[in-house]
Amino acid sequence: MQKLRLIACVMLSLQLAACVTETTVVGSDRQIRPKTDQKEAARTRIALGINYLQRGDNAQAKFNLEKAKSLAPELAEVHNAMAYYYQQVAEFEAADKSYQKAIDLEPDNADSYNNYGAFLCQRGKYQQAEQLLLQAISRPGYIRAADSYENIALCRLEQKDFIQAKAYLDLSIKHNASRPSALFNLASVNYAMADLTDAQVLLDRMQSASQISPRSVLLGYLIAQEQQDYQRMQSAEQLLLTTYPQSQETLLFSQGKLHESEFSLLRQAYKQQLLKQPSEQAQAGVVQPKIKITRKKPPLAQRDQQTQPSEKAVTEEASDTALAAQSAAELATESKKTGSGYTGQVMQHQVQQDESLYGIAERYSVTISDIISWNSLRDNQPIVKGQILWIGQQAPRQIEPQIEVPERYQIQYGDTLFRISMRYRVKLTSLLQWNNLTEQSPIRAGQFIYLKDPAQLEL
Repeated sequence: MQKLRLIACVMLSLQLAACVTETTVVGSDRQIRPKTDQKEAARTRIALGINYLQRGDNAQAKFNLEKAKSLAPELAEVHNAMAYYYQQVAEFEAADKSYQKAIDLEPDNADSYNNYGAFLCQRGKYQQAEQLLLQAISRPGYIRAADSYENIALCRLEQKDFIQAKAYLDLSIKHNASRPSALFNLASVNYAMADLTDAQVLLDRMQSASQISPRSVLLGYLIAQEQQDYQRMQSAEQLLLTTYPQSQETLLFSQGKLHESEFSLLRQAYKQQLLKQPSEQAQAGVVQPKIKITRKKPPLAQRDQQTQPSEKAVTEEASDTALAAQSAAELATESKKTGSGYTGQVMQHQVQQDESLYGIAERYSVTISDIISWNSLRDNQPIVKGQILWIGQQAPRQIEPQIEVPERYQIQYGDTLFRISMRYRVKLTSLLQWNNLTEQSPIRAGQFIYLKDPAQLEL
C-alpha cells in the first residue's frame, strides 16, 4: 500500500520575488521590511528549503527553513515545513513540536491537522492520528477531504482493520471520483477481501483515465487469475513484459514469486485477521463521521437465525456515506447459505457459484485454516464452481499421472519459465542451468529450451 499521503505545506513558485519594498529607520541606514513582505520572503525560503530537501541537500534545506522561521515566526506554514523537514531526517520529537506549534498559531488550518495526523499514524499513534484527520475534514472550506479520508483508511490498514479502511476509501472517492491513489488502494483492499468484481471495476476506471502502472497491471493479472480469465491474464502479462520489463512487479512475475507481491501479502493479512476473530470481523459495524446508527434488536426467537445486519436509522448527513456502510453488511452476509453444518463426520462439499472459503467455513462451523489443511490448498489458490472440498479429513492422495517430458520445448505465447517448470515438473533451477539463463532472462514465443540435461542427451 501507499505511504500515508502528506498534503504539501506550501505550493509556491521557486522563483525569488522580483520586487521588494523597503524603508529605512530615521537616523539610521538600517533597512526594515514590511510584515507582508517578510511573509512573502519567508514563503520563498520555504519553497527553496522544500526543494533542497527533495533533492537530498538537507543542509541547504535546513538553512532556508531556519531563515524562513526568523523572517516570519508567527506563520503556520513555516512550522509545517520545519515539521516536515524534521520528519524526513528522523528527528521525530522536534517534528511533533513543530506540528503542534503550527496548529497553535492557526487553529483553523486544516492542512496542519492532516499533516500532523499522517505523521502520528506513521508513529503508530493511531487513535490520536484519526482524531486529527477528522478535525481536518471538519474545518470550514477544506477542499482536500479526499486526502484526509484516504489517510484515515491507510491508518486503519496499518491496524489490519479492513472493513473500516474500505469504508473510508469509499468516502475518499466520493469526494474525488478521479483520485488515482484512492481508486487503486480500494481495488487492492477489495482484492484482499475477495471482492474481485468490485476490484476490477475500479481498475477499469483507472485504465479509462490512462492511470496505469506496473502495480495496477500486476493487480489486474492476479484478479484475472482468480477469475480464470485467461485472455486478461495474457494481456496483463504482455503489458508487464513489454512496457515495464525492469519493474519490481515484472521481476516477481518472471521469478514465479507472486505470493510475495504486496497484494498477496495484503490478502494473507486479511485471512489472518479472519482466522483470529472471524465472527467479530464479520459482524463489526462501520463507524463513520457524520453518521448516526440506531440498531433495532430482533425478537429473541430470531436472533440465532439472523443473517442480515440490523436495521439502521440514518440521519440526512449520512447520505454521502451510504456506500461505505454497505460494505460491512456485504461482508457480514457473504455466502451464508442454509446448510446442516459440520456434524463431525467426514463429508464433501461442492463449491457453488461465487462461494468463498470464508462462507464455506461459516456454513460448517469450521475455520478457513481447517479447510486449507484438509484439502492441501496452496496459499492464494482460488476455489472454483464445481470443485470438491473435503470437510473433516485430509483429502485422499491421488495418483499423479505420468507426464511425458520432451527433450526440448518451444515456448508459446504467454509462457513463463516458472509455468513451464510447473507444467513438466522440472526444477526451475535446472531449467536455468540447462539453458544458460537467469531468472531475469527474457524469453520469447518460438524460442526452444531444453527440458532435460543437454549433456546427458549428447551421450
